[in-house]
Amino acid sequence: MKPLEERQQREHEREEIIKKAVEAADRIILDGSDGSVAETDFLTAKVAEKIIERALHPFRRNMLSEDLKN
Repeated sequence: MKPLEERQQREHEREEIIKKAVEAADRIILDGSDGSVAETDFLTAKVAEKIIERALHPFRRNMLSEDLKN
């Protein structure tokens, strides 16, 4: 494969990972919610908050990855 094709393939794989992660989060939220819009929205917001929190702390993420290797 050419480098451009490799990059395009990897981008496609990343898009699939993201899609699966969002679908999994939606399932977990819907399964855990009491069914009300308010609680579903609350849980969705809290999950998003935690994901953003992790994304903003790459050093913490790297440390966790290292810990999991051991």
